[in-house]
Amino acid sequence: MLKITFVIPYYDLEETVNKYLADARHQDAIFNTTHIVGTEDVKKLKFDCDIIIARGITCAALREYHPEITVVEIPVTGYDVICALDECKRRFGAKRIAVIGAVNMVYGSPILNNIMDIEVMVYRVNKEEDASYYIHDAVERGADAIVGGLMTYNFALQLGVNATWVKSREDAIKQAVDEAIRTSEIKEKERERAEFFQIIMDYTHEGILAVDRSGHITAVNTSAARMLSPHRKILGRPVGAVLSSNAISRVLERGEEELGALELVGETHVAANFVPIKIDNAVTGAVATLQNVSRIVEIENKIRKKILTKGHVSKYRFQDIIGGSPRIKTAISTAEKFSRVDANVLVYGETGTGKELFAHSIHSMSARSQGPFVAVNCAALPEQLLESELFGYAEGAFTGAMKGGKAGLFEIAHEGTIFLDEVGEIPLTLQAKLLRVLQEREIMRIGHDRVIPVNVRIIAATNKDLGRMAKEGNFRQDILFRLDVLHINVPPLRQRREDIPLLIDHYMNLYRTRMGLSGVILSPSVLELLESYSWPGNVRELANLCERLSALCEGNIIDCADIEGLSADAVEKPTCPVPENLDGEAVPELKTLEKQAIIAAVQAAGGNHSQAARSLGISRSTLWRKLKSLKLQK
Repeated sequence: MLKITFVIPYYDLEETVNKYLADARHQDAIFNTTHIVGTEDVKKLKFDCDIIIARGITCAALREYHPEITVVEIPVTGYDVICALDECKRRFGAKRIAVIGAVNMVYGSPILNNIMDIEVMVYRVNKEEDASYYIHDAVERGADAIVGGLMTYNFALQLGVNATWVKSREDAIKQAVDEAIRTSEIKEKERERAEFFQIIMDYTHEGILAVDRSGHITAVNTSAARMLSPHRKILGRPVGAVLSSNAISRVLERGEEELGALELVGETHVAANFVPIKIDNAVTGAVATLQNVSRIVEIENKIRKKILTKGHVSKYRFQDIIGGSPRIKTAISTAEKFSRVDANVLVYGETGTGKELFAHSIHSMSARSQGPFVAVNCAALPEQLLESELFGYAEGAFTGAMKGGKAGLFEIAHEGTIFLDEVGEIPLTLQAKLLRVLQEREIMRIGHDRVIPVNVRIIAATNKDLGRMAKEGNFRQDILFRLDVLHINVPPLRQRREDIPLLIDHYMNLYRTRMGLSGVILSPSVLELLESYSWPGNVRELANLCERLSALCEGNIIDCADIEGLSADAVEKPTCPVPENLDGEAVPELKTLEKQAIIAAVQAAGGNHSQAARSLGISRSTLWRKLKSLKLQK
């Protein structure tokens, strides 16, 4: 039954309300009245009803201090205002009248000036305390009398100012009651619909079961019926007849949800959620959702495996690492051994040596090879972004957070490997959260309080001395101990110069093929020059040089002139700084090496320039030009 309370500011209005209600005979609503004048009364009063009907400033105060209750305003018609103005004019002979009240009272009042042969001054009141101030202002501006609600009327009388109040008539009462009943019907339908869809959306997993307040089954879907009683109809039966758990009975009794319960249905373990259905804070039933535990595990594994289709997969194997030098063979052999154990690995190496290639290869050969491989460069992201990428965040964790939140890279790498490149760049403030992953194998999303277990192998890489950083307080010692369980040193290119020809051949063929160009040959003098260079950028620098040579050099043979022809801003060509050999001694610049090679070739050819050019892999004209530029030819 709908409960409606009328807030009555004056007793004449109560008579009007009672008269209307006696004639209207609304069967679906219970009406009460209460007498209130002033904001203080509104603050103190407690209401046991569905809808309140009030007017003016009292209505505004009710909406402010009781937002949980729907408040319908008694309309003030133009006729009501005209009647009050006419009374004021007749009783007090007023010519300048101030109308002070809520917006529906003062709206349109100025147009009455000419009609009633008076001057109307309008004051819109939002709060009770405004009324007294406006009365003073109106009097100072020459107002003869005041028209307003009962509160304004009382203030005016206290100040000795002539006043009348606007009275509500039966048609306004009828309009307010009709609006209250219509609003209630709409609210009830919306509430029922919202409860229904909210429960369906929030708690539908597989099996769905609904009961009334007495515990009898009122709704069941196919999955729940198949799970609970595949051979008998269960609608209308007591829930205890098909579900041995007492959880639904407790929910109906206490009105509190029970989530994540583990129940045994027959011989099957199910994860169950029990949720009360409440209307007007009264429990009218409950809903149970049931999900086979083995199905949950199966779905979780499928979801995690689908991550592989999003690019989180290793791309390289050990056979992709090019080189036959003892140093690189030792590094590969060590990494292959580490692939067979499930421990964290720390890869040391200068920039450009191929640390990520080793990380991919270790994962590809490990027992986790069917799981995801997730790589992140810790130096490429600012601290806050790095934290959200690694650990994820809950919905609403910060401005711009995705709806539903986002899984972090540790979650994505579950059952696989995460590669933390440049791990030494992780800020100290973030290292504490990393330590939790290393120790407890669990993470917590930003803005969430739920702990998520993760099963990941961590491969970290750095070109810094983490031991020294730990001593200086720039890297946590406890993290270093847990990362550096197994470690690999990837040698720089200057320590495996015998691999340079293999690498050059690989990258030249790769880029020339990619560009749709035919193969090329490097002259012996060029190979000698490149093998003598220190390669501070290691394999990455060499690959960049090969790509530029492939794009810019014409013909099938590359000689020293082609390397010299590369502009300084296009590539850091191997001419400076002066490189060092394995013992740290300075290696001559390219021009010096080139000069020595040409002199040796000419001498070996007995001064025959054609034969010398062939041995150098260059044309006779190129040799002549170089002899002249190096001042070896007069």
